[in-house]
Amino acid sequence: MKMLTSTVKILSLLALFFIGFFFSELTTLVKSHITPTITVEESCQLSSHACVKNGVTIKLERDTLTPLESSSISVNWPNSMAENIVVSLEGLDMSMGKPLFQLHKTTSETYEGKILLPICTQNTMTWIGTISDGSNSIPISLKAVQ
Repeated sequence: MKMLTSTVKILSLLALFFIGFFFSELTTLVKSHITPTITVEESCQLSSHACVKNGVTIKLERDTLTPLESSSISVNWPNSMAENIVVSLEGLDMSMGKPLFQLHKTTSETYEGKILLPICTQNTMTWIGTISDGSNSIPISLKAVQ
């Protein structure tokens, strides 16, 4: 019985060591399977020219955004019943958090709002994310230049 208890303790200690040693790799592996990856190629690349994806038209005030300067965004989303839609972004080149922006309905199919990106140490940065009405999401990307 004493040997069994010692074996369980040693195995538990080895399991804790293994989990602790590989924790960052394990969390990265789990996150990659849980969170779908958005690529720039398959996203709607936002600019002052209208981008249409899945019947949704998205247009920015400018082709490239400047950190700490707000820019207007307009979305035409036919048949959406949502009062607000959410723009969720994430830095592709650098971890800058996940800013969220709410766009408000201005007409039956149009949503408008402002995007204000945080400042970054890099001169250019690509942001990827989604625009969601709560039931459907459109993958997006945009460029920010200092």
